[in-house]
Amino acid sequence: MSVRQKFDDVELIFKGRIRGNQLMVSGLDLEPEEARLLWSSPRLQEVSWLDMDDNNLGDEGVENLAACALLENVQYLNLNKNGVTDKGLFALSKSPYLKKLKRLHLKDNPIEGHGLLALFNSETLEGLQTFQVHDGWSCKKREGWRYKPRD
Repeated sequence: MSVRQKFDDVELIFKGRIRGNQLMVSGLDLEPEEARLLWSSPRLQEVSWLDMDDNNLGDEGVENLAACALLENVQYLNLNKNGVTDKGLFALSKSPYLKKLKRLHLKDNPIEGHGLLALFNSETLEGLQTFQVHDGWSCKKREGWRYKPRD
């Protein structure tokens, strides 16, 4: 049984969801196939804030995102609630295109931990300063990574 795509034109995804340099595509239930429409759009070069919260990207979609050269200006990336595992985090940690990424949100994903270590030790995500993993987990890079629980 195939999943029926909700979007077959990237402009339908962008419509009403881009505000300046911010693209808000949260809660659309985007599957990796639909997200590929985004990853091929030159409009992404202007985006520095990408909110993909509450979609269905999974590891496949995140691997495609990590391989997208058009995302070179993204500084904020929200991947909360996307079914991303450590496998997807490994792909992010090796992305040559997310060098400007400063903030990454990963809450409510089935992450076990090895992928987090890959993010901590990434040679390509040198600009990554803060990421949130689960409620209460906020990691900041200051002379090494520190974890500070939120109450």
